[in-house]
Amino acid sequence: MNSTAQQKHSLLTESWIFAGRLFIQWRRYPMVPLQALLFPTMLLVIYGILVGKSMVRLTGNSGLDVLIPVCTLAGAMSGSIGAGLAVPHDRDSGLLTRLWIMPVHRLSPLTGALLAEALRTFVASALVVAMGYAMGFRFSGSYAALVGYLLIPVVVVVVFATIVISLALKPQARVILTWTNTVCMGLAFAPLIPPAKIPALFRPLVEYQPIAPAVAAMRALSSGATPWQPILLTLIWSVVLGAVFVPITVRRYRAAVESGNIGG
Repeated sequence: MNSTAQQKHSLLTESWIFAGRLFIQWRRYPMVPLQALLFPTMLLVIYGILVGKSMVRLTGNSGLDVLIPVCTLAGAMSGSIGAGLAVPHDRDSGLLTRLWIMPVHRLSPLTGALLAEALRTFVASALVVAMGYAMGFRFSGSYAALVGYLLIPVVVVVVFATIVISLALKPQARVILTWTNTVCMGLAFAPLIPPAKIPALFRPLVEYQPIAPAVAAMRALSSGATPWQPILLTLIWSVVLGAVFVPITVRRYRAAVESGNIGG
């Protein structure tokens, strides 16, 4: 049977197969799911133990409505960075090149990685919300709003994962990703700063940076509101960053696999 007679699968089917490969890898080396899940849940627990009751006495609000989105997004991005740290090894070992010459869609390993990130983020977000419920958080929106609440981190992280992969294919990728993680954690936790504590000159930068609208949208959805503006800003940021980094990622991915080796 020649190659033209072989069964061809859809891109979605092949992406799911490559996503399954990553699920198996994460099960054997659970750094990524631990980063995505343990970090935000531990932060919630520590917050509840140290300052939760004090916040209720002082403000009448536990602050979980904003802390849960912040922790969810921070944990998801941290997990994406952890997954990205494996990309240089896959490139240098020749794995990416071997996948590239297989009789499959050329980009299915890449789309499979993004699909795995999306599913991991959705599950991790649901578990963080469940932990928040155990600590007293209550979601006041509809079931449709809850689905949107859980999908917002997915949208953010799929775009972020594209950026991570593009950076992971550069020389000195581990150093770059370490600094990227530091910057992104700062952006993720910036919405916790009261606006009155931010100098007026920098307030627009804090309020409209890429993570802030997503946090605002999730917070509003949890209260039963319809946050059209932050959702629109989140989508705009996603489209703009995707339009910039998707071509860069595809170009770097192709260059990496074509210049690699297929040895073990």
